[in-house]
Amino acid sequence: MTARYSTIVIGAGAIGSAAAYWLAKRGQRDVLVLEQFALGHAHGASNDHHRIIRHSYHDDAYGGLTRAMYDNWAALEEAAGQRVFVRTGGLDIAVEGTPGTESLERYRGVMDANGVRYETLDRAELLARFPQWRIPEERVRATYQEETGFIDIRRATATHIALAQGLGVEVRERTPARAIESFEAGAEGPGSAAGVRVRTDAGTLVADRVVVCAASWTDELLRPLGQSWRTTITEEQVVYVRPRELKPFSIGEFPVWVWHGEDFTYGFPTYGEVAVKLARENLSRVVTQDTRSAIPHADETAWLLAFLRKRLPAAAGEVVLEKTCPYDMTPDRDFILDAMPGHPNVIVGSGAAHAGKFCGLLGEILSELVVSGRSQYPIDAFRADRPALTDPSIPPVFNLRG
Repeated sequence: MTARYSTIVIGAGAIGSAAAYWLAKRGQRDVLVLEQFALGHAHGASNDHHRIIRHSYHDDAYGGLTRAMYDNWAALEEAAGQRVFVRTGGLDIAVEGTPGTESLERYRGVMDANGVRYETLDRAELLARFPQWRIPEERVRATYQEETGFIDIRRATATHIALAQGLGVEVRERTPARAIESFEAGAEGPGSAAGVRVRTDAGTLVADRVVVCAASWTDELLRPLGQSWRTTITEEQVVYVRPRELKPFSIGEFPVWVWHGEDFTYGFPTYGEVAVKLARENLSRVVTQDTRSAIPHADETAWLLAFLRKRLPAAAGEVVLEKTCPYDMTPDRDFILDAMPGHPNVIVGSGAAHAGKFCGLLGEILSELVVSGRSQYPIDAFRADRPALTDPSIPPVFNLRG
């Protein structure tokens, strides 16, 4: 007879690895993780040094989860004895009259609603505390929140996988899931329970439930099950630049920052590389996994260097690394944390290209959905049957400045 797993997790990236760990932590020992590439591969969005973690968010659906998000990371560090969260403090900056001022107001409102303390800085206070900035505009808004920092996403993913394997989870690398099929009770024989089949090149696997954490490969698996939405993939780019003056941009001297202007631009103090990292949400290069490129775009690098020269001139040194990465976005740019409509044993975990900071908590939530069918956390906004996913007359909206 074919072995039957309690749960098969498809995808060993940031969310899938966390889901596998939390399933094992809840007592499931017959969990299987299928990863189409090698662990730690660079084809997706879970292989880099940083993902910003912060309380400042555009919507209370996320702001209401940030405290649990921080607690989840603290629990992981305690369980593993590994450091994955680096606290730096964080700045959100906007010049009056630009679209970013509305974003800052929304962030502050969400933090107020959730009892998060922050500081409001005017231009003089901002430049006195962080003289690295060059901001000639007089009317500037800034928010500083001391708990902001970043998750070392590469280390976090590896830590989740290592803990999961230590608890008995089986991981199969280079084993892509080609198709999934849910079946009703009795289909596997008299008295058999409902479940899911997963077809691989090595044969078909069976599980009580499947958790799909396939990011930009999600549509290939869910479309045959009646998926009503389309995942949009864009090719984004980050640049690491060695500052001309190193110490002023080190951890403890310089925070994580977001510049809310015509573009959503963000960056980090030196970590991982002896360089600062910066990027912007471009969202203009729509690709597929077959058409995307790992070759950096010279025009994007030039744009980011021009930003440094204008706003952080002492950081505008030599480019030491450029990387592209995919964004996989749902039509409303919100998570999906729910069973697939019509397929109660297929659980979907989509991070909508901004889940790095949340991935540990999302793994916990997905494990709750598998084991008990519901979560203790407020996740109604992330249902798979919401209008933005099921009503084709609603146009996609990607830039939530989240």
